[in-house]
Amino acid sequence: MIWVSLFRYGLFEAKATITLNKREAVAECALQLRRIGDKWDLRQKILNLLTKLFCPET
Repeated sequence: MIWVSLFRYGLFEAKATITLNKREAVAECALQLRRIGDKWDLRQKILNLLTKLFCPET
């Protein structure tokens, strides 16, 4: 009886939606951190290349 009333009021659906939203937020955060890391890596590679071109003795 309790399960039926909980299902009727959508508590399970709300809980599932919250879990799904959290997962989506975590996935989006991970994607953004990956992009930030990729940009910093590219920036470092460019700086290393410029250093090799303009300061060959180091």
